[in-house]
Amino acid sequence: MSNPRLTPRERAVLAAIERRLNNPEIASEMFISVRTVESHVASLRRKLDAETRAELVTASIDLRSASVRVPDNAFIGREADLGRLAAAVRARHWATVTGPGGVGKTRLALEFARASTVEGAPVVVELEHAEPADVVARISRALDLESAPGVDALDAVATSLGSRPYLLVLDNVDRVGAAVGEVVARATAHAPGLRVLTTSRTPIGDPAEAVIALAPLPADGAGSPAVAVFLERLGPGAVASPPTSDEREQAARICARLDGLPLALELAASVARHLSLAELAERLEHDFATLDRAAPGGRHRTLETAFEWSWDLLDADEQHVLRRLAALPRTFDMDLALAVTHPGAGGTVMRLLDRSLIVSTGGTPRRFRLLEVLRDFVRARTDDDLTRDVLERHATFIEAIVVPFARRARLDDSLEAMHASEILCPEVNAAVRWARAARHPTALPLASSLGVGVDQYGSDVDSVRTLAAVARDAEVIADATPQQLLALGIALTFLDLDAVAELAERASAVAVEDRDRLAALHLAGMAEAYLEHEQAALERLAEAETLAEQLGDHWELAATRQMRGVALRRSSPERAMEDFAAAMRDFGRAGDAMHVNNARYMIALTAAEAGIDLDRAAELAAECVDYARASHNEHELAHAAMVQQLIGRADPELELDELVQEFRRFGDARCRIRILLLQAERAPATPTRRAILLEALDLAQAVHDEHRESEVLALLSVAAPAT
Repeated sequence: MSNPRLTPRERAVLAAIERRLNNPEIASEMFISVRTVESHVASLRRKLDAETRAELVTASIDLRSASVRVPDNAFIGREADLGRLAAAVRARHWATVTGPGGVGKTRLALEFARASTVEGAPVVVELEHAEPADVVARISRALDLESAPGVDALDAVATSLGSRPYLLVLDNVDRVGAAVGEVVARATAHAPGLRVLTTSRTPIGDPAEAVIALAPLPADGAGSPAVAVFLERLGPGAVASPPTSDEREQAARICARLDGLPLALELAASVARHLSLAELAERLEHDFATLDRAAPGGRHRTLETAFEWSWDLLDADEQHVLRRLAALPRTFDMDLALAVTHPGAGGTVMRLLDRSLIVSTGGTPRRFRLLEVLRDFVRARTDDDLTRDVLERHATFIEAIVVPFARRARLDDSLEAMHASEILCPEVNAAVRWARAARHPTALPLASSLGVGVDQYGSDVDSVRTLAAVARDAEVIADATPQQLLALGIALTFLDLDAVAELAERASAVAVEDRDRLAALHLAGMAEAYLEHEQAALERLAEAETLAEQLGDHWELAATRQMRGVALRRSSPERAMEDFAAAMRDFGRAGDAMHVNNARYMIALTAAEAGIDLDRAAELAAECVDYARASHNEHELAHAAMVQQLIGRADPELELDELVQEFRRFGDARCRIRILLLQAERAPATPTRRAILLEALDLAQAVHDEHRESEVLALLSVAAPAT
């Protein structure tokens, strides 16, 4: 239906007809004559092409539906949210869509109102700038009610809403929640068929209210809804049609950085008219200021204005607590939140959750975070002294957890410990980086605990890079004990053998007591073994083995024998496998099941690389897979899958491409080079093989692996040059 031009009085008469009032009743309500009413009805029939009163009712409902204005762009990724909303409205009659500013609450409500004719004729009322006293008047205007002297306006609204099924949409009720609650209670008492949909950053808190928390769009990869929205919002010519895989990857990087927040995606798409996706992604890595230059249509012109609205609703304590939580480097649970705020702040944290300024990331215990764009907004309002205090409290809090956790780690490969490690690892990483930069005394105990975790539960590239930076920081290392240096060195064998050798020199220089000497000998022997200095490694490890036996230290005895196996792998694989088997037994006596498995893997790897008893290697690799699956140790799973690939098993747990990505994720340069060499060997074309070998060469040079560098150069010398 076209949108006819109706006068205000005609709209009021039409609304009264929609409420099934006859002409005398309309005249009485509006204090006009019946003849005047008849004149307006005749005009309405002519303008709306309606022959009967029933057709006027239908026309009125159609006009209400047509008045629900939604943007012209596509509505993507919210199908499940529409379903949840429909179920809540039907079950409870009143639902509130909550979520942070810019998440798309209004758009969802309007799309629901436009599509949900079953719920009743939509009546949409914007309340963003309303005062509590304005609420009834605004609803009355939306219903085209004319005020009459002596008539209670709220009663009139309630009566009107009870005249037929309506869907009352009250948008942005944050500032007027109490008044809205009163209106809804009165209206639903008079109108049992009324359906109400409100949008707010905070639930109103009425017992009758169903709350639908709206999260940002999923931004997990190039095929995510966030990427689909971002690409759809881009102007013509911004990307290829269809987008290339590289453009999709850059879009995914942008959307992940923006947490899938729809407003931020639209602002970014607006900026992309002027910058390439790669440039935009790079700028967003540093801050979000670029987005504040954009101005798409809608209420919020920038992220700043979207968040200022929420910020202004907070009291002083809520702002203070939010500043402190925003200063945290990552996610937090309630204990950490209280540790960096003040006693009794739990209620404030809960209010911030209610206001959608903190979002849950799940887990047990439940963890929370701020969206990155909101964090950036809050940090701009936070002074440096407060930030430093929060980061110091964070480092101290994490140290108190992770140091005793690391002491138990060798004896605990449970799923609970693995889960705790996954939560702690990024937190420790962040704490180490801050403590090192701030020259805080927590740097060493945090870093050495991280090293144990990396060795025991699996590596990741961020952790090994963090540890490499600590290892090369002479001021931090100056105070390290040999045991701390050993913990760092074990973790760094994945990435930086030169750093391991330097740590070994430092440990040897400061070792006095027997246990210190044992740690120093272990570290030195490990460095020499992985650097393939066989004789030097065997000499150090022989001393370490003797000292471990004297001290009755089964774990160190096992580790020493395992390193001796590493040293002998090339010259005497059979002897190496015997040492790995001895290490398995000693790790078992020490109670370290993970290292039992790791030694088993080394037997299988040595056999596979030497071509010895491949059937046995396959059996051991399968046992390693079983252990890794049961313990959820993804690094050990990749090790086992690598052996399966080396022996040519038909159904390896991971394909070669997957293994390259996994070892990159772990920061495990040595195994990644192995897999690249295997890829090159199996590559179908010479140019492809050469490209893979060049990648392996770059990696070997980056980590100073001279043996692998020589091996790759030899292979490149017989490969045809690129054409």
